[in-house]
Amino acid sequence: MRFALLPTKPLALAKSRLATHLSEPDRTALCYAMFHDVLECLCRASHVDAVAVVTADPRLLDLARLMRALAIDEENPRGLNAAAALGTNRCIERGATSVLIVLSDLPLLTTEEVDAVYADLPEGAHVRIARSHEGLGTNALLRVPPTVISTRFGGRSFQDHVAAAADAEVSHSEIDLPGLSFDIDTVDDLRELRRAVRPTRTLVEARKMGLLPATP
Repeated sequence: MRFALLPTKPLALAKSRLATHLSEPDRTALCYAMFHDVLECLCRASHVDAVAVVTADPRLLDLARLMRALAIDEENPRGLNAAAALGTNRCIERGATSVLIVLSDLPLLTTEEVDAVYADLPEGAHVRIARSHEGLGTNALLRVPPTVISTRFGGRSFQDHVAAAADAEVSHSEIDLPGLSFDIDTVDDLRELRRAVRPTRTLVEARKMGLLPATP
């Protein structure tokens, strides 16, 4: 069974780098919209059999349940790698043969890109990595089987995941797609939402905040 796993911080803690530019209500609304957009893409992907969300935020857990995803209550934020390990173990308990971890700040992600992650996978153990647009981080990580390597999110995680695959003596590949690579860290990043190919909740929120021109 192919699981997609969406780990995320509580809304009050997410995207703290934007706190000097956005009010807390705006930042919360933006992070909720991004999470909702990413979760919807995962739920609609034809190559994903089941979706799981791991977070300590009750509002996000409620949305996960509403969208029929497995809601895993982290209880207390423990960091991305620990959350990913918790979520992966719960997915394995439910029969996961692979786990695709996707971060929640990818507002240009499309369902087609999620499905593309699974294209042309080699037989046997494999790791597929989507690099972040600045080149250092990891925005998505597919592991077949789910524990073939441990996650190394944070800092120069792209190279760390490549090194982990080498250490485990399993093959790896990189996938480079615009929505998978584009994550939100700065206000300038938010302005790039004008490249969105479809109307999304994140785009609506960015317009409300005056970060993008209003629709005619």
